[in-house]
Amino acid sequence: MNMQMWKMQIREYMKQNHMAEPGDGVLAAVSGGADSVCLLFVLKALEDSLGIRVATFHLNHGLRGEEADHDEAYVRKLCERLQIPLKVVREDVAGYAKERGISEEEAGRILRYKWLEKTAEEFDCRRIATAHHKDDQTETVLMNLLRGSGLRGLGGIRPVREFSGERTLIRPLLCMNRQEIEAYLLEERESWCEDST
Repeated sequence: MNMQMWKMQIREYMKQNHMAEPGDGVLAAVSGGADSVCLLFVLKALEDSLGIRVATFHLNHGLRGEEADHDEAYVRKLCERLQIPLKVVREDVAGYAKERGISEEEAGRILRYKWLEKTAEEFDCRRIATAHHKDDQTETVLMNLLRGSGLRGLGGIRPVREFSGERTLIRPLLCMNRQEIEAYLLEERESWCEDST
């Protein structure tokens, strides 16, 4: 499958699951990793055909020192090149976790969702997009099975779920696996190189 076919597949998946309506603002949660970068490229490519506006949010957790700063710089550069509005927030996740006696993972999740809600309001976005994909789905179902989850847990990650108020959380990449995401990004990088020559 090539990049155009993946874009068509994701567009159809979004339409089937009523992920966005024309005129919607969609806030993409972008960490700088392959999955979220693919999400950003795809949403930008589908902006016109879906009639949506894309904005981006990046949380620098401050947990990985220079590596976290490199991720932030990369997301900034990417959004500048794609001409997508971006909000970056820096948080002391380790300090927040220690104060509340919770794990850093839980603290990061709480802070990320708090800022996603604020940023969605700031950019007037009704949809918040995360980069969960098929492999995450499989892992979630298996973990829920091991925990003895009921039928709801066996359903795994839902493509669309309520977030807060009128806002909805959407997962456009649930129709792709990690291998497809990496292949898509490889084609995207090659097209960028061609554009710059």
